[in-house]
Amino acid sequence: MTPDGLSYRGFRFQHMNPDYYTKYAFIGNDSMGRRIKQLKKQQEELEKRMNPALEEQIRYEKLLSMERLSHSVEEYMEWKSDIEEISVQEKEKSRLNQRLLALKEIDIDRLETEKEEIIKSLSSCRDQLSSIIKETGRKEDEIRSLNQTCLLLEQQIGEQESHFCKEEELEQEFWAMEELGREEIRKYDLDRLKNQCMKREEKSVRQQEEAFSKVWTLRHEYLQHYPNRSFDFQAQTNEEYDSLRERLQCDNLEKYQSIAREMGRSAAEHFKDDFIFKIRSAIKEAMMRKDELNRIIHKLDFGKDKYQFIFSKNKGPDGKYYDMFMDDSLDVNPKNLTDSMEEQANLFTMDHENRYGELMNELISVFIPPENATEKEMEEARRNMVRYADYRTYLSFDMEQTIESEDGETIKIRLSKMLKKNSGGEGQNPLYVALLASFAQAYRIGMPPKMQRNPAIRLVVLDEAFSKMDGEKVASCIRLIRDLGFQVIISATNDKIQNYLENVDKTFVFANPNKKSISIQEFEKAEFISLSEE
Repeated sequence: MTPDGLSYRGFRFQHMNPDYYTKYAFIGNDSMGRRIKQLKKQQEELEKRMNPALEEQIRYEKLLSMERLSHSVEEYMEWKSDIEEISVQEKEKSRLNQRLLALKEIDIDRLETEKEEIIKSLSSCRDQLSSIIKETGRKEDEIRSLNQTCLLLEQQIGEQESHFCKEEELEQEFWAMEELGREEIRKYDLDRLKNQCMKREEKSVRQQEEAFSKVWTLRHEYLQHYPNRSFDFQAQTNEEYDSLRERLQCDNLEKYQSIAREMGRSAAEHFKDDFIFKIRSAIKEAMMRKDELNRIIHKLDFGKDKYQFIFSKNKGPDGKYYDMFMDDSLDVNPKNLTDSMEEQANLFTMDHENRYGELMNELISVFIPPENATEKEMEEARRNMVRYADYRTYLSFDMEQTIESEDGETIKIRLSKMLKKNSGGEGQNPLYVALLASFAQAYRIGMPPKMQRNPAIRLVVLDEAFSKMDGEKVASCIRLIRDLGFQVIISATNDKIQNYLENVDKTFVFANPNKKSISIQEFEKAEFISLSEE
């Protein structure tokens, strides 16, 4: 200890707290009396602070001893309203029973007789209907069979006609030859007739090849325009193309186009609803997690400082979509539903559509590419889809630090502003607050016993943690880790090891002086004193 209040311990210099030799001095005749007064005053303050906590503890224990409700609050409120209406319903039931008895006394026998006759007539009609349905099915089977036979015959006729080629000259010559008779036929020069037929055959073959060449050219152009068609453009028959043409011919094209437009509009509406409710659900879940993290952080001890997460509407241009996802008109009370299907369908969307229809269409147009879009436009649409399908796009995330000054004034500072002003060590505080709160949430620390995971390893591994903090802040962080019940492994460089020695249970020192082999030295906390003396 030096005269100006410096002390040397654990290989480091540090200033001694002036309160230790002024306010909390233990030297002098009246030091003991002052100390007792201070302790009594502290005891009274602690008792004042403890009494409300004890009352609150008793109240919480009473609440915890009550039966756990397995249903939601809305269901119990509905049951309560039903119970309140029991007396009214009982009166209505009594009135209806009396009316039923009065109706039975009027002419019950006649009504029963009419009922039996109607039942018999209904049974007879059902039998007739069943026989008619069977006969109709048999006739339909016969019609289908005849239609198939007709189709086969038509196909065979078409095939025969496709191979038949009628030549007018040959037809006339044939009939002329028939008229001449057998004797006249012998007078023809058979060689000359053979040569003429061969010339006609060669001409027909050339015409056929030219025609096929044109067909192949048209087929090739068609397949280049529609590459998904796996047809053979050199096929000798046109069956594949004719079959496709028959399928594509449609008399009800306008009707189907109208149906397709209606289905497209319906699909777009369903996509909008699904997209809105998924983003809305994700934002609500994020808000619930934020509240859970804030409950955990509220219990953490960081001295006079307190921290809490702040999730709010995005302050940038994407924030204009937030109200559209979180509008109260999307919350529907089941009691307000009626038997009208149209009203039930419109109840979820009409009010919301009237207010945010244009904004929703603007958002959808951002990540749906236009028709015949280029590759660049498709890639941009994919990036926008990934961006706007993430609920975090519509939120701003921040952390708030609450500081109590010595004069009792409370100061609140946002992390986004604090990081620009604070030093490195002070800027790391919020980082480890958020980190430890996230670990506590993952391990379900602070949850009710039924939701806890037991046993749990609760392991936390930190690489060069608290590197910018001084020894006092490092000690408070490690104490906080212990209070939460974590098992932590921290790696640090040699120049920072003195900040950890007095706060951890076991230390391993790794050395690799010759870059060939690693040596490990292990020692316990109890060995610190002897090692420091050495």
